[in-house]
Amino acid sequence: MQHIRSRTAGALTLFVCSGLAIAQPVFLLPSLGGEGAIARDINDAGVAVGQSFLPGGAAITAVRWDANRVPADLGTLAGSVAADAYAINNSGEIVGYCEDAVGMRRGTYWDGMGGMINMHAAINSLGSSIPWDINDHGLVVGQASINPGLPKGFVWEVGTSGQVAGGLPGYMSSRNLGVNNDGVIVGSSFFFGDPDDAHRATPDGRGGWDSVQIGPLGFEFVVAEAINNHGVTVGYTTYNSTTSGWNAVIFDGRNDVIVLGTLPNLDTSEAYDINDAGLVVGQAFDGSGSGFDPRAWAWYQGVMFDLNAMLPRHSPFQILLGATGVNENNDIVGFGLLTDGTLAGFLIPAFDPFHCPADFNYDGFIDFFDVQGFLQAFADGNLAADFARDGVLDFFDVQEFLNVFSGQCL
Repeated sequence: MQHIRSRTAGALTLFVCSGLAIAQPVFLLPSLGGEGAIARDINDAGVAVGQSFLPGGAAITAVRWDANRVPADLGTLAGSVAADAYAINNSGEIVGYCEDAVGMRRGTYWDGMGGMINMHAAINSLGSSIPWDINDHGLVVGQASINPGLPKGFVWEVGTSGQVAGGLPGYMSSRNLGVNNDGVIVGSSFFFGDPDDAHRATPDGRGGWDSVQIGPLGFEFVVAEAINNHGVTVGYTTYNSTTSGWNAVIFDGRNDVIVLGTLPNLDTSEAYDINDAGLVVGQAFDGSGSGFDPRAWAWYQGVMFDLNAMLPRHSPFQILLGATGVNENNDIVGFGLLTDGTLAGFLIPAFDPFHCPADFNYDGFIDFFDVQGFLQAFADGNLAADFARDGVLDFFDVQEFLNVFSGQCL
């Protein structure tokens, strides 16, 4: 892409200053027939998971969207009234919870092929159990009351009874929120009277984990949410916040953080996921109660982008509220409000804020071959040519493509 960078410096400056100058596709992840859905995570095959209302709004269940964005009910444990799926790995294994009528959340594992395991029973949890993440080797991390006392971070694999691990020694409670393919765990630990401290736990080679505190020391609220396969961790903290709330951060070493800031008019931000390329996603919201809606964002190469700036014309969404997951293809999932006010999941494929859409064939040049590629896609009925982003191929797509080709990216 060096050729484009040398010819489009002005456009790139516009991208950075305005968030996103040109829309990218934002696809609806439909519910299972009820009025509402939330997407939580997506694997590299483009399969997403989350939560959906069933028809009539009588129940909420865990949902899996295939690579064509078709939803399927994952099923629930006996006696459940609600369910949610939090994470999916590249083998298609899914973890989340099923909730019973008295509010007990029971950790649940779906194998992606129709099988289900009551993880709650497998680890003999005394209270609610919530698995937050699963790596590609099937290692599950979460929070549960495996032993008497407050809930603590746990690890579990199929065929085992699980174990307490990850939390900081001596802390009363902990939760493991993320795990990478090396088995390194991140999360937060709590001691009565103090705010949360972030922890990172590394396999000790003997079947256990050695845990250390990461992020700012002292009386600061610090949570580690996710870790990529390079060991880069993201989360949020009150330390050095640019506002009165807490801000999303990248943990830089053991006790340092890089504060990512927040979006305009919003005082608080949280980072929820990061991929190996360093693309971070999360949510910014108003912690002071001044009435501004939350907004989904992505942070890349030093810039925080409001994902609402890329909503195409005639989008079914009125606002994207939060970005919750990202895969290695830069596909982003999250949730937002449709124009009728219904909550719904969204998918942004191959997020690239610096790519010029006029480079239709992605060869690094803007030339005749891009025009040829666009016209061929248009003739074939390929929605890649839907430059007006209204789901219809017509004159307005040709007009929009020519506008971009003739000036906006040069």
